[in-house]
Amino acid sequence: MNNYLVSSALFLSALGVMEAHAEMNRVYHPYVEQHERELEYGFTLRDAGDANLLLNRAGMGYAWNDKLFTEFYLLTESITHEGEQIRGYELEAKWQLTEQGEYWADWGLLLEAGTAKDINSHEIALGVLWEKELASHWVATANAIAEYEYGSDIKDEFETALRAQLRYRYSIGFEPAFEFYLDDQDWAAGPALMGTVKLSSRKQLRWELGLLFGLDGDTPENNVRGGIEFEF
Repeated sequence: MNNYLVSSALFLSALGVMEAHAEMNRVYHPYVEQHERELEYGFTLRDAGDANLLLNRAGMGYAWNDKLFTEFYLLTESITHEGEQIRGYELEAKWQLTEQGEYWADWGLLLEAGTAKDINSHEIALGVLWEKELASHWVATANAIAEYEYGSDIKDEFETALRAQLRYRYSIGFEPAFEFYLDDQDWAAGPALMGTVKLSSRKQLRWELGLLFGLDGDTPENNVRGGIEFEF
């Protein structure tokens, strides 16, 4: 059995016990680089009124071939509708469906699943990843995600989410962008900065930092999100 089948079987066997509770974490791109390894840290700092809430995620990932990338996360996320901060685990798989530039746009799939550590709460999510290079160094990216939450400590429900990004490729180390996040808990949008620092032919650091403003009364007014990835 090849690596692709092994990794797929392991992922599918975990669907019943894993969960994806990553609020406003980032916009995903549909690309996979064969045999790439990754260490990642991401955060969201939310203005929760009387006190700020810091949500953390740390992950380790591997690209099994030029189509499939899997990553495991440890989370401290606000994963309930009441805003409680709960620890959890997440496993995700990203499939690159088309070659870059092969069609009018590039496509991928994202499958996430996970579980909370301290309560009986689970979720499975499936997302469609889309990216299109526009004229004059502009790139548009969008993620459309369907989620199902279930467990004895939460209300079973189906949710949807949309994440979008318009990015300007000024240079490899500096790319300004505008992002939009819409789901059943949050409506937010704002500017972001990102870039890549080349360390060697196979090693690089990717960084992101964004400021998202709540667009409705239920979303915190100010949200700062950021992340750094070491790829090797």
